[in-house]
Amino acid sequence: MRKLAYEAVYDGIRYRIASGDWSVGSRIPTIEELSREFGTGVSSVREAVKILGKQGVLRIEQGRGTFVAQSLEEASGERLDALENATLLQLTEARLVVEPELAALAAVHGGADAKRAILDNASAMREKMARGEEFLREDLDFHRLIAVAAGNVVLREMMSVASDLLLDSRRRTMKWEGMDEKTIAHHQLIAYAIAEGRAETARSQMRSHLEDILAQYRRNLKEDR
Repeated sequence: MRKLAYEAVYDGIRYRIASGDWSVGSRIPTIEELSREFGTGVSSVREAVKILGKQGVLRIEQGRGTFVAQSLEEASGERLDALENATLLQLTEARLVVEPELAALAAVHGGADAKRAILDNASAMREKMARGEEFLREDLDFHRLIAVAAGNVVLREMMSVASDLLLDSRRRTMKWEGMDEKTIAHHQLIAYAIAEGRAETARSQMRSHLEDILAQYRRNLKEDR
């Protein structure tokens, strides 16, 4: 499976630590410096650093920089995977409560421009996949655009609060075999239903999309045990 940009940075940082270039307690280069070193965007570097921070490999100190916190042998990556699966499963359960209704509301209340933006987003994702390019940002934007089109400020803010977890979830699901194709197919069906004002279809398609993700998280958790 193709390696995402943030994964290449993640592996690069781990290599520098494992090789002894960066020892425990040392400060690593800034996000901008790492971006230049690895030839990728700062967002990919931030994501890699964030993951390594969660794993306890790096320690991020506000105003001081990012430091190597422990050796790779001491870090508990398997424990983190199990914890992430449990947390992201709960996120998906919460999304199943909220997002099908947001899709239905978007179909009813969304204006022509908002609906066009959702359709364009779904098309952009399909085109990027055909070219073998990442479409993480478009995927996240798809759900944000639906929340905006729904016209409910409270529900939109609820989605915004979960933005970091949504990024973590999509980072994980992009690795699942066949999930990219399923995601794009679901997004197109959801986008068409919203654009055509078919609220019940939009609701059921969004529910089906999220149920696919939830089922995989449940399988992952069984494997973790």
